[in-house]
Amino acid sequence: MSKTITELARETYPDRTFDTALPQQWVNRMADRGFDVRGHFVTLYPTSSMFGFYMAPVTPEGIEMAARVASMEA
Repeated sequence: MSKTITELARETYPDRTFDTALPQQWVNRMADRGFDVRGHFVTLYPTSSMFGFYMAPVTPEGIEMAARVASMEA
């Protein structure tokens, strides 16, 4: 049985605050680049209020997408 995105996020980022909802603008930008990020990322909130939230991968596919996007922007 496969795990839910919530279960994956709890395992990957224990004791961190996250949301399974992703900003639609980010989802759209990623889709424009050919990536369907739904089910592979969560919105992760930092422990310090000095930093904003960011999207973090929770699946191997999400890690691959993040790496590919990073190499596109380098």
